[in-house]
Amino acid sequence: MMRHQRIRNSASLRSFLLALAIATIGCGNAYPAGLVLVAADSSPTAYVRDGKPSGILVDVVTEAFRRAGEPVEVQVMPWARCLAEVRSGRVDGIFSVFRLPERNEFLTYTSVPVITQVLAFFVPADSDVQFDGDIGKLGRLGIGTIRGTSYGLKVDNALRTGVWSTVVETNNVDNLVGMLSLKRIDLAIGYRHVVLEAARNKGYLDKIRELSPGIDEIPSYLAFNKQHDYSKVIADFDRALTSMKDDRSFEAIYEKYLGPKAVH
Repeated sequence: MMRHQRIRNSASLRSFLLALAIATIGCGNAYPAGLVLVAADSSPTAYVRDGKPSGILVDVVTEAFRRAGEPVEVQVMPWARCLAEVRSGRVDGIFSVFRLPERNEFLTYTSVPVITQVLAFFVPADSDVQFDGDIGKLGRLGIGTIRGTSYGLKVDNALRTGVWSTVVETNNVDNLVGMLSLKRIDLAIGYRHVVLEAARNKGYLDKIRELSPGIDEIPSYLAFNKQHDYSKVIADFDRALTSMKDDRSFEAIYEKYLGPKAVH
């Protein structure tokens, strides 16, 4: 009798331990070592220095999560891959992204923007092209873009409807700036800080020129995939980022990379 009782107890213990192991594994899969976030490889916002992610947005996001008490890992990669990784659910989140209807299907956004992107056109330094704010007047030029990147509703619609008959896609901002400086394209579009930093790093700053006025100023966010519930994480992040703006540490990060009175 006692032997049968011991067998039943042993079987019950094994079942309990198996269930506990499965539950533990299930929880671990959601956040194996904290949140995993991806960002586009583009200086000065996110890039790898000495084997570690660095840049304005990397510093902003990691400091906000430090204040929120949430461990986070940042991976830097090409933008198209960033979108693919977060859409598939292989990573938790992505920064920084615009709010676009087609992204609402797979992204949940934070409420407080991590950056306001200043969008501008660039031409070779000796180009006589001028810009008066009418995008359509630039349609005769061959334009360069970065694959998978959104430039806001206005420019995205112009690209989609064929305002430019010649569109050359590149993989990153370094290639874009290189093609423009070598005059392989007539016109490039990009975010002011990112394009100018790439030109500076490659020695092309005197070979390109920004057209004025700028095209748009677009708030950009941290966002998460829709395969898990990140509502608490988002609330904690928004609270932390707001505190950074209130105590001016947010501004200090921008000034560290861009100098005093940095536009963000």
